[in-house]
Amino acid sequence: MTAGGLLSIPVPAHPQAMTVQASESVPEPGMRTVEPAESAEERALRHKDRGDEFRVRDDIGHAGEEYGKALSLYGGFSLEDRLLMARYLSWSGRIDEAVRELNAILAEDPGNAEARIHLARCLSWRGDHRASLAESSKVLAVSPDDKDALLARANALKWSGDPTAGVSIYKGILERGEDFDTRMGLSQAFLSTGYIRGAREGAKLLTPEYPYQEKERKNLYAEIDKATRPDLGAGYSYYHDSDENRLDRYSLSAGFWTGYWKWGVGYLYTDAANPSRSAANHDLSLSADSRPAEWLGVGGTAGVNRTSNDNSGSMFVGSARADVTVLDGRIGAGVARKAFADTAELIENGIRFTEIASFVEYPLPYRFTVRASHAFRDYSDDNRSHDWQGSIRHVFGLKNPTLAAGYRIRSLDFRRESGSGYFDPADYLSHRGELSVDYAKGKGYVRLAPFIGYQSFRRRGDTPEGVFAGGEGVIGAHAADSVDIELHGEGSDEAGGSASGFTYYQFGVRMKARF
Repeated sequence: MTAGGLLSIPVPAHPQAMTVQASESVPEPGMRTVEPAESAEERALRHKDRGDEFRVRDDIGHAGEEYGKALSLYGGFSLEDRLLMARYLSWSGRIDEAVRELNAILAEDPGNAEARIHLARCLSWRGDHRASLAESSKVLAVSPDDKDALLARANALKWSGDPTAGVSIYKGILERGEDFDTRMGLSQAFLSTGYIRGAREGAKLLTPEYPYQEKERKNLYAEIDKATRPDLGAGYSYYHDSDENRLDRYSLSAGFWTGYWKWGVGYLYTDAANPSRSAANHDLSLSADSRPAEWLGVGGTAGVNRTSNDNSGSMFVGSARADVTVLDGRIGAGVARKAFADTAELIENGIRFTEIASFVEYPLPYRFTVRASHAFRDYSDDNRSHDWQGSIRHVFGLKNPTLAAGYRIRSLDFRRESGSGYFDPADYLSHRGELSVDYAKGKGYVRLAPFIGYQSFRRRGDTPEGVFAGGEGVIGAHAADSVDIELHGEGSDEAGGSASGFTYYQFGVRMKARF
């Protein structure tokens, strides 16, 4: 180890991976205690010496505490010692103190790559991913192949919600040789994108050398196990719109994994009524989804839909889809056969449709994402429609609450007005601004997503246009480690927001349990 103690210090992917002992324990006999000194410098030196002793014993919590006291009393330590102490401040959970000290070091020595890389790590650990990426970029502008700067950048991309962009960096580092922290980051990125096969294969290649690495490996296996547990779900929702349509919906679902395939069984019962009729609908389906390769996702459903009314009947419903990763974006397409079960009139009329849909999605710098989609639908009452949508979304650099804003434009056009009970406008155009806020505390969490927009269309000889608004919300709780319960609701006067085109509201409760 050098005088500054920097060369042999393993760097955890996140400070939570380090073992931090509680700070209430009494020092062992023989260990020096901090005595009142005649000067702040002497007191600071005593705190540093004590921190060094805790560091040698791998007592990170006490080491960080003593180093924090030392730095608060005296700023004349060498840059090497200050960087060492800043590392232990961050590993003991004192991220803000570490960031302040690292910024002070860089103010004196802007070319200190070690300090700047660790600053990038600390900023990412506290959720300031944009600032972290800026710091790693400064190092990479001078040293494009700096492994630690590349790893810090890949981790920041992963934690900022863009794991796909980090994957190529992780792979580039691993081409030089196997590395635990890089392999861990790649496996976590695969897991967050649903590539279970890649996460499992990566976990098998992990060879821990330090205690924190063994802890991270166990945590990864626990996260993979959590993501692939069998689950059961149940829910109820009530729907009402301005045309006096009412729906009571009851759902049951189950999911399980075999190999790298996730299977699901779902049942949805709909009891629908309006002032002049009532009807019921049963939908039973089997689904399968997988990512057989990092770049490919496939899935599909198959089932039966049955109506219970004066014109009872059954029909096959199903879908098939695929998406591929291109650069850092995704392109997907699918075909589906569906039945309308959104109002009693639609159920009674037995309206069915075939949908051919496609989309392209791409992440932009600074947590922006753009998406475009098209859906062609062919209806059983000799009608057709084209539905085009485009959107841009930005996630702000906040950790809790998480805040995002976006804009969506939509064009919907039907060949004719069928009179079958669904919203079938000509030249429908809407512009919508969206906001979403997610907040979690303890076992509870809340999501609110209001929106406002402007719409225009032609229908039944009229050309209505104007402002619309609406939103959705969720209040949930982790009732146990494997049970989530949610209350949800939504509503809007956006004509294109519901199948019938009327102002509506909906609320309900749902539960999901993993085993």
